[in-house]
Amino acid sequence: MRVLFVTAVLPSHYFVMAPFAWALRAAGHEVRVATQPELVETVARSGLPVISMGEDADFARRFRNRARARGPRSGDPKELFCDIADGMADDLVAFARAWRPDAVVWEPATLAGPLAAAACDAVSLRYLWGPDIVGRGIGRGNLPPRFAELFERFGMRLEDVPDWWNLDACPDDAQVTGNTQRLPVRYVPYSGAGHVPAWVLRSSGRPRVCVTLGITMTEVAGEETFFVPKVLEALSGLDVELVAAVVPSQRRLLGEVPDGVRIAEDCALYKLVPSCDLVVHHGGVGSMLTAALNGVPQLMITQMPDQGFFSTHLARTGAGVHLAGDQANPKTLRETVSRMLEDLSCREAAAGVRQSMLARPTPAECVPIVEGLVAEATTVQRSQSPRRGVA
Repeated sequence: MRVLFVTAVLPSHYFVMAPFAWALRAAGHEVRVATQPELVETVARSGLPVISMGEDADFARRFRNRARARGPRSGDPKELFCDIADGMADDLVAFARAWRPDAVVWEPATLAGPLAAAACDAVSLRYLWGPDIVGRGIGRGNLPPRFAELFERFGMRLEDVPDWWNLDACPDDAQVTGNTQRLPVRYVPYSGAGHVPAWVLRSSGRPRVCVTLGITMTEVAGEETFFVPKVLEALSGLDVELVAAVVPSQRRLLGEVPDGVRIAEDCALYKLVPSCDLVVHHGGVGSMLTAALNGVPQLMITQMPDQGFFSTHLARTGAGVHLAGDQANPKTLRETVSRMLEDLSCREAAAGVRQSMLARPTPAECVPIVEGLVAEATTVQRSQSPRRGVA
C-alpha cells in the first residue's frame, strides 16, 4: 500500500500525524510526505521521505500582515489555507497522479490534501489535530468557495468527491459534535525536540508548574504575545517549582527570570509534562493534548480565536481552566493556579481524560483499518468506470 501524507502551514500540524506515518512504514507500507519547501527539513528530521511542493508559503508572515491590515478578529485563516493549497496544487496533483497512492492523509489546514486524493481516486483521510475548528465533518459550507474552485481547476467537482474519513486524536468530550466517518486514534506526542534535563526526574518536594508557549506562537502572532515572563513573575511568590519550557528562539524573550525558576530549553514537552502538577500554556493543541494524555491539569491563557476555541472545548471536560489573555492579571493567575493545585476534581477529571485517550487504538492498530478502507475502495473502483482524474 502506498500512502501520501500532505502537510503545510506549521510544523505542529505535521507533528500530530508523524507517529501514524511511522506506524504505516513499520508495517511495510510505502510512505511519502509532501509539503512546502520551508517544512522539508522539519519532515526530514522525523526520518520520513519528503517531497517539496510549490513555493514557501510563509504562513506566519502572511497571517500577521492579514491581522494588521484587517484587525485582530477579521480575516478567515481558511482563506489563507486556500492560498497555500493553490500554491501546492500543480506539483501535488502531478505527483499524486504519477505515484498513485492508495491513500492520502492530510491535516485540516492543508486543503490541497483532499484535492490530491480526488485526483487519483485515493482514500482520503483527514488527521485532526484537536477540536475540529476547520471542519468538513460539520458541513461543507464551513470552507470558503475557493476550496471548490481548486477542484474545478483540475476538472473535478467538489460535490462529486466522496466524504473523507476523520482520524481523530482529540478526546471525545473535547471534540465538536457532528463529525462524520470518524476513526478514533490515540494521540502520540512528537515535537522533534529531544533534550531532556537530568533534573526532570528529581522532585523538589513542591508542586511543579510548567509554563510554555509552544513552538510557533511567537512566530505566527508576534513576540508581544510571549506571556511567559509575566506568568513567571505572577507565580514566583507561590510555594511551587516553576519551569519555563522554551524553544531556542524564545530564550532571549525570557529576560531575567525570578530566582528558582528552571529553564527547559528545547526539551521534549512530553518528557517534561509527566513530572508536572500543572501546565500553563497558550491553548495550542500540541501542548493541550500532551498534557491531557499525561493526566495533568492545565491552565490555558489564550490570545487568538482558534486557541480560545480549543481551550473552551478542553475546559468543559473539567481537566483545565481557560482564561482569555486580558483576564490573566497577576492576582487572577495566582488565585487560579492555587485553586487548581488544591482542587481534586480537576485532577480527577484530567485522569479521566487520560484514561479515555489511552483506551483508543494506537496508530499501529489503525493501520489495518486503513488497509481495509483501501481494499474496499479498490473493489468499488474495479466495479465502476475507469479512475477519475487520470491525465
